[in-house]
Amino acid sequence: MEGKAALSLLLCLASLTASAEVYKCADGKYQADPCDGESVPLDLSNVGSVFASPTKSNNDLSSDSSISDKKSEVSAYIRKQQIKREIADLEQDRKKVFKERDAKTNELRDRGRYANNNLAGATWQQSLAQEMTAVMQQADTVVGTIDRQIEALRSELNQ
Repeated sequence: MEGKAALSLLLCLASLTASAEVYKCADGKYQADPCDGESVPLDLSNVGSVFASPTKSNNDLSSDSSISDKKSEVSAYIRKQQIKREIADLEQDRKKVFKERDAKTNELRDRGRYANNNLAGATWQQSLAQEMTAVMQQADTVVGTIDRQIEALRSELNQ
């Protein structure tokens, strides 16, 4: 039991000293790993201090713009990551719609196999075909909406 407590304490202390570095690459992307051999991590040590300093002297005006620039760079990076996650989620939703559509149409197709070879069976098969068409149209509508959302997010990402 003491070993677990010591390990927990060690992990807590290690997490206090851990810091993440962010690199800005030549193509404008941000990443945790260096872009090339000459990459230098961004100095984000004063980004949080923008909110902590209620009064500023006239000498700090030049540093305000650099702080503002860094803050906007970080905000843009965070927004791009959010957009990428939203696109990935929408693409998963799109796959889910196709999977549900295929399951429903297969179920309707299987039900149609039990139709008798008579007028009632033919009417039932026609009804199942109409239902399959409705299922496919509904899926196409949902996928079209998802595709438009993905395209809007991609265009925002490329700006």
